[in-house]
Amino acid sequence: MDISYFCRKIRKMRKITHYILYILIAFAALLNIQCSGNGKEKTPLPELVHAESVMFDHPDSALHILEDMPMPSARRDKENHALWCLLVTQAKVKQLMKISSDSLVRIAYDYYKPTNNARRKAMSALYMGGVNYNLGNIEESIRFYLEAKTEMEKTNDYQLGYLIMSGLSNIYLYRDFTTYALEACAQAYDYAVKDSNKRYQMSSLLFFARCYCLLDKLDIAEQKYKQCSAIALELGKKNFYDIAMQDLAALYKNSHRYTESLLILKSLPFNPQVSLLFGQNYLLLNQLDSANYYLKKSLYTDNIYTKRTAYMGLYKLAEYPIYQKNMKTYCDSLLFYTDSVMSLDKGKEIIAYKEKYDHQKLITEQQRLKLEKADAQRLLFIITICLIVVIAVVAYLYQKRLVRKETTIRKQSEQLQDYMLQLHEYETRLMQNNRYMEELKEQLSGQEMNSEKLHEYREQIDSLQVENSRLSEKINSLQLHINDYSSKLDKARREADKFRNLSEENLYLKQRERVLADYVADNDRLVKELREKCRVLENKEWEALEDVCESVYGNFITRLQSFCPTLTKQELHLCVLIRLRFGNAQLATIFAVSPASISQKKFRLKKHISESLKNGLPEEMTLDRWITEF
Repeated sequence: MDISYFCRKIRKMRKITHYILYILIAFAALLNIQCSGNGKEKTPLPELVHAESVMFDHPDSALHILEDMPMPSARRDKENHALWCLLVTQAKVKQLMKISSDSLVRIAYDYYKPTNNARRKAMSALYMGGVNYNLGNIEESIRFYLEAKTEMEKTNDYQLGYLIMSGLSNIYLYRDFTTYALEACAQAYDYAVKDSNKRYQMSSLLFFARCYCLLDKLDIAEQKYKQCSAIALELGKKNFYDIAMQDLAALYKNSHRYTESLLILKSLPFNPQVSLLFGQNYLLLNQLDSANYYLKKSLYTDNIYTKRTAYMGLYKLAEYPIYQKNMKTYCDSLLFYTDSVMSLDKGKEIIAYKEKYDHQKLITEQQRLKLEKADAQRLLFIITICLIVVIAVVAYLYQKRLVRKETTIRKQSEQLQDYMLQLHEYETRLMQNNRYMEELKEQLSGQEMNSEKLHEYREQIDSLQVENSRLSEKINSLQLHINDYSSKLDKARREADKFRNLSEENLYLKQRERVLADYVADNDRLVKELREKCRVLENKEWEALEDVCESVYGNFITRLQSFCPTLTKQELHLCVLIRLRFGNAQLATIFAVSPASISQKKFRLKKHISESLKNGLPEEMTLDRWITEF
């Protein structure tokens, strides 16, 4: 193949590769911008900072500060205006104030949604969910809560995490999504523990216990109620303690532990629900007069569920002769409240079915979006890997061609040198022969010789002339060879120079390849999280980092294990983090050791890898550089 044609093909392929690189980098940058957002936040107004600082402990004071300050302009100061709207909504929700619409918090929600402030996005979505729940928009409420959960997981704000999961668990629990409720309660409690907030732990345990009651796991529920009441006593929350103990009394009643139930009820303040539990316990113990007294007391309530249950007890009580005279009255009342409850429950059942359907649809939609995002990332990885392979193949072909050309040049140079030596040898012999012929001719002309001697001299001259003729032919032939090889050598050197230029461009492409690979790795979600804030990793997260290195850096893990099969898991993890360009301080945080320990680990790893090499690692070669270039 003509070298000029080949070079044209290479240049065309190089241009195409450049275009692909530019497109890929632009696509990745766009994806990153869309995922992370942009723009810097400015410092909030002092009043907003002060209000937020007292919000959790004194929401009334926070609201007073916010209402007394001039409201930031919605046109000139959109950021502070959005924060003001968010904090006002937060303060009102915390004080259980009625909010007629979500228009105020929506301003904050719409402002923060396109930004990269995960905490503010989560907060605005949280209160959008809370406000919509109070307005009866359950489907919308769940959607906002789930959105808040997604954004919250990008932060380390455990307090915010508790509020979101607690809100979700409340929705799920009272709409018979028991499995969802239990999961949300578990997460809420976990965040409360991480935040070291006893009050939040107490609330989570109460919901926990109610979930287990609905699942008929009464032993676990009892344990959770006792934990909840113990924390309530510790914090001096008497009202919360009474609620937990009332629930525990109901649990004991349902478990046929009537004496224990009554013992708890006697310690609680009187209310219709406590009176109902008293009546139910006494009825089950056949203490009819006490049952009659407390069941009638429990009727002093507006709660139709309590009234229905009380009339159900009174109707059973009327089966005894002493109370039979009231049977018709109790029966009519029971039928009335049963019809009311059934009518209400039927409506709730229809709503619940719709909500379950909507919730499942919402979950499915979120899963679809996650899959689409994963597919986009996978496509980006595939394109990158294909590009890396193309560049590697082209670079290999360039290098192979260059080596072949240099080998040809070396052989041609050696052959040319041999020809030059032969030429020099022939020319020397020719000169010697001419000189000898001249001497013989002088002898012939200078003295008389017999015919025999004369004949001998002439034969020598003839022989030398024949040899000279043959040497001249060889010299001419060698000269032609030399000229031909010189021409070929010049051409080969020019071609080699072209390939050297191409090889330099290949090196540039390989550098671009490494930069692109580093760019893709840096935009991995987990890698970005660790760059922002390092932490100890779980097994699944280690596997994720290994997958990133394996896919982005050309089977890095497989090649490393093939090269050094005796590497331990921890040494392999260290290699992965070094390849991802984490510094010693970051490594120390991830491995939960001191920077000095990291230096020792690197020293031992370098020694281990060096033993796998024939001549070992050079002294000037650092471990970080070797792993990066591996």
